[in-house]
Amino acid sequence: MAEPSGKNNLGNFLPFYLFQLWENQKTGRLVLNPGPYEKQFCLVKGELTPVKKYFPEKDFLDWLQEIRKIEPPLRLNRQLLGADNISSMLAVLIEHGFLPAQEALDLAREFLAVRLTDFFNLPPVRLSFQEEEIPGQEIIVKGLFTPDLILRGFRQISRPQHLGSWLPAEKEIIFRQAPPYTRKIDLRSPELYLWNQLQTPQSYGQLLKNSWLGPTETKKTLLALACLKLVEFNVNQAALENNGRPGVPDLEKSLLAFNEKSAFICRYIAKQLGPVAFSLIEKCYREAQEYLDPIFRNLEIRPDGSFEPRAMLKMSLNDLSPEDKKNLLRGFDEILAAELLLVKKNLGNQHEATVAGILARTGELL
Repeated sequence: MAEPSGKNNLGNFLPFYLFQLWENQKTGRLVLNPGPYEKQFCLVKGELTPVKKYFPEKDFLDWLQEIRKIEPPLRLNRQLLGADNISSMLAVLIEHGFLPAQEALDLAREFLAVRLTDFFNLPPVRLSFQEEEIPGQEIIVKGLFTPDLILRGFRQISRPQHLGSWLPAEKEIIFRQAPPYTRKIDLRSPELYLWNQLQTPQSYGQLLKNSWLGPTETKKTLLALACLKLVEFNVNQAALENNGRPGVPDLEKSLLAFNEKSAFICRYIAKQLGPVAFSLIEKCYREAQEYLDPIFRNLEIRPDGSFEPRAMLKMSLNDLSPEDKKNLLRGFDEILAAELLLVKKNLGNQHEATVAGILARTGELL
């Protein structure tokens, strides 16, 4: 069994560990508190999924009574119901009209979600994961989207005292990220508010002082964003100024590399969809501008999908402050991520994978 190592780092924090399993598309069993009182959950490609072999039917029936979906003291004795030849209690519930089929399947998934997110409100637990092949016929119903499940768990935390171990130091710098999956996540107003506050990186102390969410909600929301890799903590100020890259980047060269990638994406879409490609890319950029640093108001899109700095910015591109340079580089990342999502939305997963592979072979996605 694989267990996360390290003390008080996000790697052994249940929500982040769960996210890593989703990010790496792992299939198998997640075990919490291994031993006589352990709880186990099945993941299929990183998503919490009801699986026949491991589904705890008795616990599920008890939970249905707790939430009054079936009335106690009903114990669903199969023999009394004439259902001794039915393969599962779930089938008994459906066959005898206690629950409609769709609701029964949805509740099976909801039961596991409630059971797992309850652990978010508890002190740290021991974690392990056993990879295991799970045949398709063993799956009861499709799994839950893990990032939204993680957000749900954080939103219901009522005792946040145990979160202190995972929070950054007061002077630690926090800056936001924009991975390709960002737009798929159901971010609500508190998460969007805090994420937008970090368009300009701040120390943890500054963020707590300035946040209109209040300290408790800010801490919960910040950790939720960190577990989804939408923000990152960085103790090294020099590394922050260089955005994690060795040395101070040449902005002219970085813009050239970014333009090559963006123009390639535009050409690729044009081959598939025709002249509408530029309109789609332009709309994508205008939408992205809403959450990019104000410096991007000086960057205009060309008809080929590349970008042209306005004259005033172009004259001093390499004379920008380290902060502005960092914001430009991060903005390039966010625009490319948005354009890749545009490819997926309009052309499908296979085209997105093809474009991402070609960009990766031409160098880092900035």
